[in-house]
Amino acid sequence: FKPSVRPIPLEAHIQGHPGKAYCPRMLAMNKPTYQAIRTYAPDKPTLVFVSSRRQTRLTALDLITFAMRDGDPHVFSRGVKGMDKDGRGDLEA
Repeated sequence: FKPSVRPIPLEAHIQGHPGKAYCPRMLAMNKPTYQAIRTYAPDKPTLVFVSSRRQTRLTALDLITFAMRDGDPHVFSRGVKGMDKDGRGDLEA
């Protein structure tokens, strides 16, 4: 859909990475993806498209790992219903 017909404005950033081998290429894309999220949408919801459910899990774990290295492990859970401002909620023991 065009941005003019969306109820909420959309900003798209597309990054490509060279390489033919699937797994190494997907792994190499995770750090630039994390950096792009932190640059373009540090406090906004973000969609990251991957090719499979398995890759979704692997990418999510890598993004969380990068956030932990930056000292902000709850960056992706802020604003989630049931979570407080520090990203803690009923799911944590």
